[in-house]
Amino acid sequence: MNADDLALENLDRWLHFYRKRLITRREFFQAVLAAGAGALLREAVPGTLPPALGATVKDTATLALNSDAPTLDPHMHILREVIIVMYHMFNNLGTRDLRTMRIGPDLATSWKIASPTIWEMTLRQDVKFHNGDPFTAQTVKFNYDRVLDPAQKSPQRGNHEAIDHAEVTGPYSVRIITKRPYPIFVERLQNFQMLPEKYVKEKGDAYIAEHPVGTGPYKFSDWKRGSEINVVRNDDYWGPKAFIPRAKFRVVPDVATSVAELLAGNVDIVRYVPTDQMATVNKSGRATAKVQRILRVQYIALDTLGRTGQTPFMDKRVRQAANYALDADTYLKRLQPGGDKTPAALNPLHFGYDPSISPYAHNPDAARKLLVEAGYKDGFDARWLTSNLGMPSFQTVNDAIAQDLSGVGIRAKQQYIQATQTLVDLITSGKAGPMFDFSWGSYSVFDADGLYWDCFHPSSNLSYWHQARFAQLIEAARGTLDSDLRKRFYASAQQIVHEEAPVIFEWGFHSIFGVSNAIDWTPEPDEIVRLFNAKAR
Repeated sequence: MNADDLALENLDRWLHFYRKRLITRREFFQAVLAAGAGALLREAVPGTLPPALGATVKDTATLALNSDAPTLDPHMHILREVIIVMYHMFNNLGTRDLRTMRIGPDLATSWKIASPTIWEMTLRQDVKFHNGDPFTAQTVKFNYDRVLDPAQKSPQRGNHEAIDHAEVTGPYSVRIITKRPYPIFVERLQNFQMLPEKYVKEKGDAYIAEHPVGTGPYKFSDWKRGSEINVVRNDDYWGPKAFIPRAKFRVVPDVATSVAELLAGNVDIVRYVPTDQMATVNKSGRATAKVQRILRVQYIALDTLGRTGQTPFMDKRVRQAANYALDADTYLKRLQPGGDKTPAALNPLHFGYDPSISPYAHNPDAARKLLVEAGYKDGFDARWLTSNLGMPSFQTVNDAIAQDLSGVGIRAKQQYIQATQTLVDLITSGKAGPMFDFSWGSYSVFDADGLYWDCFHPSSNLSYWHQARFAQLIEAARGTLDSDLRKRFYASAQQIVHEEAPVIFEWGFHSIFGVSNAIDWTPEPDEIVRLFNAKAR
């Protein structure tokens, strides 16, 4: 037997052990290299081994988060940072196909409409939670019951309130009954994580908030509050295994620090790279800045209801004046890597977006005239809560906005809130003041409902504006399966939002991700950073 034959025999033996899960991926690599079969494996299966024999296999993929998680209970938060972390430990009933951007199977293998208010779903039968509990139809019913239970006080209840209840129709089949026809049922499948019923009931909410158990490609390892969350690959995962054995989510609130950590090789992905740092990142040889158009929309919310007391923004003319004050074209051209204008708060990526609505033009004279008509000849002072919510160069943009607002008489005094959860708590409790930064990724729902219902419907504690006709229109759009009719409802709703100006309209993000050259990873429009898809170079 010659050397190549011996190496091939060794390769076959170790590959058999690995496929039988008798050895780990790392042990497999080490055994193949020691047996002299690395070159054969690399030739047979390109990309399986590192480029050079003996090269170290990357052990951990690290993402920088600008805010820590308030909880690791997937039903008890609304933060994008936690959604990303949850995607690694949990599965959803459906998942987005990144080639077509349509929702396809995940824990559910198929679904169909049995009637306008009944969805029938078939589930996977080969799935176990990380603690060994089985995933069944009863699991699905339990999770819907939990998030819909008013006593649970889930911040995500509004995402699913169109659902009346779930019924178990077999060990791996379930029927979802909605209160009315529910056109975004499928879109919502991609962001509703499943918890094991027995574990939740035995351990209780407080325990699972710190010890999550899911079915996902990674398993929870540990959480150092304010510092990092660590997960390890689930080698028993029912689907494709993660390429990199461990994932780390590091809390790095300061943008400049996160970029420095990227260039030092301490993190692999930074979600928010300032525009003026793109060249530095690209010239470093350590990382690359990648621009991706995403669903997230940012705006400056205005208290039109007086939730925080009497404010000038209760007058529509003042709100319109604030919008005329902004020179958005200049911001996008000089301060940002681009952006999609949102003249009625919807992103062009949302189903139902009406391109016929024109943004407010930069018109300081019109702004001043409206303020005079509203009784604010000398202008007024207003507190403005600001935060880093994902906009590249957010502070530079906010400074430019403040200058333009001041130029017409709206003297906005910025008050920076570092922790995203702190800002959200102030907003939902009605304490955010007359102006506050807000951005919304629509729970990755590519439909107008994902923003309008969550942020502007009267039932939402995120809303500082109520308008009866608008509410009727989005309720009607949520209650029909007729796509053309839904578009007409949303077109009318957008006209109202544009006219009433409940917010200072900004734009949908063209976000800048900093990505280490040590990994192969590309950002996606749904803003889910999937470390389990990252490959070591």
